[in-house]
Amino acid sequence: MIPEKMRQLLPEVELDPSVISVLLCSSTVAFLVLKWMVKKLVQQKKEEARRNRVRALRQMEEAVQQFKQENPEVQASRILSLPLIELVKKLKEGSLSPESVLYTYMDKALEVNKDVNCVTDFIQECLLQKVRTQKKKGLLYGVPVSIKDPIGYKGHVSTCGLGQYLGYPEQEDSVLVKVLKNQGAIPFVKTNISQCLINYDCSNLIFGQTVNPLNHKKSPGGSSGGEGALIAGGGSILGFGTDIGGSIRLPSSFCGLCGLKPTGNRLSGPVSYVQTVTGMVGPMARDVDGLVLCMRALLCDDMFHLDPTVPPLPFNEMVYSSSTPLRIGYYDTDGYFLLPPCMRRAVHETRMLLQEAGHTLIPFIPPRIDYVMNELFMKGLFADGGAALLEKFELDTVDPNSCSQINCYKLPFLLKKILAFLTKPLFPRFSSYLNALCGVWSPKEFSKLHAALMIYRREFLSRWRDLDLDVVLCPVLGPAFTLGYPGRLIAAVSSTMLYNVLNFPAGVVPVTTVTEADEDELKHYTGHYNDPWDRRLRQAVEGAVGLPVAVQCVALPWQEELCLRFMKEVERLAQRQKKQIEDNLQHGGSQADAARDLQNDVQRALSHTAGQSDIQVQTSCMTVQMNMLMDVQRTLAQTDLAADVQSDVETEASLMTLQMDVQKTGPQTDLLADLQPHVYPQSSGPDVQPDVQTQLTLPDTETKPCQADVQTQLIQPDVQPDVQTQLTQCDMQPDVQTQPSQPDVQTQPTQPDIETQPSHHDVQPDVPTA
Repeated sequence: MIPEKMRQLLPEVELDPSVISVLLCSSTVAFLVLKWMVKKLVQQKKEEARRNRVRALRQMEEAVQQFKQENPEVQASRILSLPLIELVKKLKEGSLSPESVLYTYMDKALEVNKDVNCVTDFIQECLLQKVRTQKKKGLLYGVPVSIKDPIGYKGHVSTCGLGQYLGYPEQEDSVLVKVLKNQGAIPFVKTNISQCLINYDCSNLIFGQTVNPLNHKKSPGGSSGGEGALIAGGGSILGFGTDIGGSIRLPSSFCGLCGLKPTGNRLSGPVSYVQTVTGMVGPMARDVDGLVLCMRALLCDDMFHLDPTVPPLPFNEMVYSSSTPLRIGYYDTDGYFLLPPCMRRAVHETRMLLQEAGHTLIPFIPPRIDYVMNELFMKGLFADGGAALLEKFELDTVDPNSCSQINCYKLPFLLKKILAFLTKPLFPRFSSYLNALCGVWSPKEFSKLHAALMIYRREFLSRWRDLDLDVVLCPVLGPAFTLGYPGRLIAAVSSTMLYNVLNFPAGVVPVTTVTEADEDELKHYTGHYNDPWDRRLRQAVEGAVGLPVAVQCVALPWQEELCLRFMKEVERLAQRQKKQIEDNLQHGGSQADAARDLQNDVQRALSHTAGQSDIQVQTSCMTVQMNMLMDVQRTLAQTDLAADVQSDVETEASLMTLQMDVQKTGPQTDLLADLQPHVYPQSSGPDVQPDVQTQLTLPDTETKPCQADVQTQLIQPDVQPDVQTQLTQCDMQPDVQTQPSQPDVQTQPTQPDIETQPSHHDVQPDVPTA
């Protein structure tokens, strides 16, 4: 009845099909034109942003040149060489002026930026900041600091690597910047990031690609890659990044820095929360002392007053300064992504150093990492199937380094499910990854997801408490990836994302570097699954000799001070070992080279015994061995072993044993076979390198840590009392730690502490760093 009356009231109009077609076509054209105009506008904003950066950097350079002309006496190299603690001390006592330090770092930042493209904006207001007029000198008095792009600074744009945010400067300073200024710090530049903060590379279509200052073919990590590159290049002494899956720790690992991811909301920051994944802001510096000073400065009344959501927990000096031995859990693989050999070697070398320092090391296996990676981390970040993220790219072009990742997110829900089903038999990790990208799509499922997270946290804490652990030592992703690979290996961040899901504080400390031996062992790397991701990881880390290798230190929530204390202990032991190795090489040369020279001398001496009578052969052998012992004694006198070995080599009992061995000596070949193990102390393993780093490796399918990687011992075998170097069969790669041992004691290879088997669960890939 009502529809009929409506038809009577409305005029009768006959619609021509051609009219309908014209209307549809014109609407489509209008929509496409509008979209093109918006993209054109975004592109113009990007070009304008690049011109603004050039203008700002030019202004920065002009200010530096003017200061240099007016102050030629400033010693830039002296200022740049000072650690943060020393720099602050000299600034407070007045031997250095804040202006001289600021302009010196501005000059160095310009130089580093030309080299690696890491600075996106110059904060001109730093030239007007009058730290001298402050009533009291804060803990960071006069220190120039750099900040990551998303950290708000009044009058400057936080782009997040997207053109649509250009043209909207911040209306006020973020709480972090306000507290830094109150403590006397001077923010002077903003640094580059990955597009939309979604992976651990450092590239976007506004400011381009940032490269690693240590190797321009490698990535600096991300998304705080600009911070990592600038600090590692020497252009900043203290910087701030954000971390929602490893974005502070990965650049620190790739660039050889110390970085701390605090407990969520321990510091006020710009990172929003996802219920199952916690993001936060944190410091990056050249050493742990810099991180400690920064946390002391930030955990103050200003922070608690400006942001009431930050719990009022000042820095706990008692915990940080404690010297009580720690109970330390450790693992070298999480069973999901087997990291390169050098990263696992770093864990076991650090473990040995900590044991020798009196700490207790306990094997620890984190439970169900494949489940955490897919069901908690990926589903937590992409609960809506990635719809919110993809919306950011409707008016923006995707950066080439993120294309692989974004293309996976764009797949329709049904297609993701079909591909997940088809790839499960051959590529189970990718299958689980695609399933996780489908999200949850209902409030009820999201509630279940949050409940599952709480259950897992209790399970993890229960295992931690059962072992009565204080902290955990574990690997971090590295070494630095070749450019373009981070966006194609998102799932490799399982080592860092775990502690975002758990919301534990975690820090990174560099302990060693990649060696030629590591590179050789990498050729045999197959990972846990030997699938395309494992092969891609091997390709990503190739060619990294000399680049930093780091470990990760973890504590329980709200225990940043304990985490920093643990990091400081690791840093101290690693630096001491490095210094010992350098001293040994400087004074005595490589022991492997010395042994090789001794072997050559023995072989040349034996060649002169050909054709002689048995008595002459025995006499020659006696002379050779005596000369060899004297050479060994002279070599050891130049190393740390001299005190333990010299007196024993000269004992009368050793000479008597030597004479008996000579009398039992047979043909020349037998003599050489008896002498060679003592003169050329190497294991028979195929991967042993007779250089600064000695290593013996097994296939990567499992990791078997050993109690001691390299031990130099003095023994008394049946053949001759010489110095014999023994290697334990271990798949880790030491840096060469030569431990003096007690004479006349032969130590057998120790049993591994733990054997970590690869996980056979269906696991998942790509972890976006938001």
